[in-house]
Amino acid sequence: MSISPEPTYLARTFEDERYGWTRHPRVRRRAVVAEAALLAALIAATLAASATETGWSTWFFGTWTVGMLALIPMHSLLNLGIRGILDRDARSLDEHQRRLGERSHSAMGWPSVALTFAAFTGAVAVVALTGHIVLALCLGFLLWFTSGLLTYWHLAWTSPEESADTDL
Repeated sequence: MSISPEPTYLARTFEDERYGWTRHPRVRRRAVVAEAALLAALIAATLAASATETGWSTWFFGTWTVGMLALIPMHSLLNLGIRGILDRDARSLDEHQRRLGERSHSAMGWPSVALTFAAFTGAVAVVALTGHIVLALCLGFLLWFTSGLLTYWHLAWTSPEESADTDL
């Protein structure tokens, strides 16, 4: 007879009904759009900065810092909306949650690989065309980071509505 382990603090947080409002499909999709728009803006700012002579400037540093800090609460909201399925230990997930996570990993495998390749080639192109090494690293990081978020975005966008969701 096996005794199921006590759920971790993280698992209890993701299952807490105080955050049930984040599980509504509209909230999850808005979080996906907000994250994608923020990352697109950071990528555009990086490309714009790389087109200048100075490259890394005060305006770019401010934009980069604010954007990266804004991603923290955005991703936390998104992760609450998907109950942390991609971040929790498999033992704390039920069979349905495991299937949802596996489906998203499977669906976003090739797009993630393509975006990772774009991260490398984009960084090399920025160095080759402008000589701005730091901005090339920023661009590569942003594209690579985005490739890691694709699975989260797919899961948040395609997860079915839960029957216990709070109406908004």
